[in-house]
Amino acid sequence: MSTSKTYTKKDLIDKVAYKLNMNYDESKIIIDCVLDSFQEIFTNTSGKNRLEIRNFGIFNVLLMKERHNARNPRTKESVIIPERKKIVFRPGKKIKEILKSI
Repeated sequence: MSTSKTYTKKDLIDKVAYKLNMNYDESKIIIDCVLDSFQEIFTNTSGKNRLEIRNFGIFNVLLMKERHNARNPRTKESVIIPERKKIVFRPGKKIKEILKSI
């Protein structure tokens, strides 16, 4: 049985601080800037938003259409799900190959 671990932002900051041989506060600033930039890209309302990071993967913001055929599983009542945006990640070649070999 394999165990899973949930990694947090703090874990990412610690890993960056270790790899770049810098202190926690400096790496926290870097991670915060990167995540803020991601957020700005994804919430930008002009056109299609896509973030491609070579050798890592592609993030796409997709518009999901309104759905009329959904049901509340508890009450069996028909529900309309409004139109919404969704972020989809497609891993790059390197990540796919690494995951296949594990």
